[in-house]
Amino acid sequence: MNPLAARIRSVRTRPRSQAVIADRRASVGADALVGAAEELRLALVAAAGVPRPLVAVSLPLSTDAVVALVAAILGDLSICFVDPSAAEEHRRSLLQALHPDVVLDRSGIRAVASSSSRGSLEAGYVAMSSGSTGGGPKGVLSSWAGIDAFVPHGAAALDLDASSVWAEVSHLSYDLAMTNLLVALAAGSSLHLSGSLGDRLRPLGFCARVEATHLRLAPRFIDLAAAERVDGAPRSLRVWGSGGDRLSAADAQRVFDLGVATVVNTYGTSETIGFASAARFDAGDDLHAVHGAVGIGRGAVGAWRTSLLSEAADMLAIESPHLPGGYLFGNPNGEFPRWESPEQVLTGDLGARRGEELFCLGRAGRRVKRSASFVDLDALDAEVKQAFGLATYTAATPEGGLVSLVEGPEAHLDDLRRRLPTVLRPDSVPDVLVPVAQLPRLGNGKIDQAAAQLLAATAG
Repeated sequence: MNPLAARIRSVRTRPRSQAVIADRRASVGADALVGAAEELRLALVAAAGVPRPLVAVSLPLSTDAVVALVAAILGDLSICFVDPSAAEEHRRSLLQALHPDVVLDRSGIRAVASSSSRGSLEAGYVAMSSGSTGGGPKGVLSSWAGIDAFVPHGAAALDLDASSVWAEVSHLSYDLAMTNLLVALAAGSSLHLSGSLGDRLRPLGFCARVEATHLRLAPRFIDLAAAERVDGAPRSLRVWGSGGDRLSAADAQRVFDLGVATVVNTYGTSETIGFASAARFDAGDDLHAVHGAVGIGRGAVGAWRTSLLSEAADMLAIESPHLPGGYLFGNPNGEFPRWESPEQVLTGDLGARRGEELFCLGRAGRRVKRSASFVDLDALDAEVKQAFGLATYTAATPEGGLVSLVEGPEAHLDDLRRRLPTVLRPDSVPDVLVPVAQLPRLGNGKIDQAAAQLLAATAG
């Protein structure tokens, strides 16, 4: 039995364990979860015809999806989640790249063409790494042993225990959501899941309905929470975790203004398992920021270390003996993330250090030279959002101009043009503003930079 399986099994034997996994339609206790997972494991192995198959799961976010995850952990299988709501072309290309032995979807279990040519595969979870640039699918396999080494430290950073109630609205194909579920399961917390679009758009309402104590989402969800017409966060919600993108001081303060007592800002990549640094902020703390971004902590979560490499142009790197061994399939679209050694990944994120605190400033490719000085395009977009409450994506043209896609109606643009010079340096003011109904995004909520760059180039 792999160590993570033993950890999951132990949850049901802990004194007064009341952990429940629930969605809108069903709920299961710890005992029933393990029993259902064992039954599913046997069915997957029988259908695949091999003892440790690679399983692709295309189910909505639900208790059934969690049962499949636990079946893979208990059986030492490999598993990859595919969002059934994604475009058919994306799902097809992912499955072609993955070459699973068996597929589990709403129609049941079906074996696919033998993948014996893949060779020996260490069992674990296949994280889909879209990065921030879009493009074709690429994935990394994190071993169950490596995940087991992470989960107690991740749970401690998020202040999770058996009394906690986790709310999850992101599909398990998103590595941040997968980390959420793994740390909650290992801590013996209860899990409440919803794949409903309404709950994704109104996360506070969902948290109130299930009396959640914890959730962790990309920073863009703060906009959605603030837009809900409610008095504030439910009293039960005590920890708001952030990950997947840089967190601005303004957004952290908006969470506090909703009535949440603690914000935990996490930093990591799909390539490195979970998160490798975390910073805790409590309501009333001074939110020190660099280029508008709050800190990511001191660079240590268990055996994971985040460091700032000056020789790599102030780039953040993550080191651990538990890192995946490279991409299982697909290739990075740019130079980063990149394995420098089996135990070090250069993330492609620019960083800064103030005392012992690290800061993530955004992607290295988002820094351009203008008028003999550098402009950080991520910081530019963050400043616009902080000052005007508008989501933007700014791209540089080959000629050196700046084009900003502005989410919202065209009526906002004249006022924005007049006011931008009051908050931005002259060399940072975009040359062209383009209204868009919605910025192009990936399935994990990040801006699809490839699509946004193309849109900006066409508009510019």
